[in-house]
Amino acid sequence: MSFFAVFGNPIKHSKSAEIYALFANEIGISKGYDLKLVSQDNFHYLLYDFFKLGGLGANITSPFKENAYFLCNQLTERAEKSRSVNTIKKLKNGVLLGDNTDGIGFISDLKRLNWIDNDNISDTNKSTVINILLIGAGGASKGIVPVLLTTIEKCHINIVNRTFSKAQVLTSYYQEIGYKNVSCMPLCELYYDTSKYSLIINATTSSMYSAILKIPSFLITPVTKCYDLFYQKQDTSFISWCKKNGSNYCADGLGMLVGQAAHAFLLWHNLFPSIDPVLNHLRSTF
Repeated sequence: MSFFAVFGNPIKHSKSAEIYALFANEIGISKGYDLKLVSQDNFHYLLYDFFKLGGLGANITSPFKENAYFLCNQLTERAEKSRSVNTIKKLKNGVLLGDNTDGIGFISDLKRLNWIDNDNISDTNKSTVINILLIGAGGASKGIVPVLLTTIEKCHINIVNRTFSKAQVLTSYYQEIGYKNVSCMPLCELYYDTSKYSLIINATTSSMYSAILKIPSFLITPVTKCYDLFYQKQDTSFISWCKKNGSNYCADGLGMLVGQAAHAFLLWHNLFPSIDPVLNHLRSTF
């Protein structure tokens, strides 16, 4: 059997096995990696069976990250704060350690893009407070909010979501654990919002369906940095919309995908692989 695997549904499209193989080849590791298609009914059982039969590490993808949080015996601080797990390591004593590398993978990609300068968003306005608009309040957002708040100096995150109550729940949770610089508003109120956002993040699945988000175009300026957690060969629908409305700084989530995978690899093997060669390879093989 393979000692590493990714669990999700759907899973056929996943690039995790290819990424792991490229990392492993660089480091000189020969352990295999599988794709595991699971359901809400059998995820719990198949995950535990995988580790019981000799599995050493697992990646968890949509929609099971919150489920995985409750299946781990021990959690890193990142996983605890995000209340979701995308990486599990079986320790020598059999304990399942849960981590969330989404946030650090996202920050790593912002640094690769040179969008972060001295732990701040590079901003020609040099605002006292860096305003970030986060669209979406699901599992993807949970993984990146705490890392953004602790990494970027003097930032404020405003969360909007199609279902406002979900944004309220997420905001309340982060405020309760000490992050006061996070707020939310109904999606429709963005049309009256006078904030100038340095970074706008699409953490919804809208681009997966080529949908256009219902947000006002005046939020976009030539220096607004726009990031879509979704990725594909061509520009996503969100990135196309941002470019159309004037942004000169747009990126999709492939860099974050490779970045979070690299940090998962580090957790498993105590070695950090090279990100750029893998990212370039994936771009060339789309």
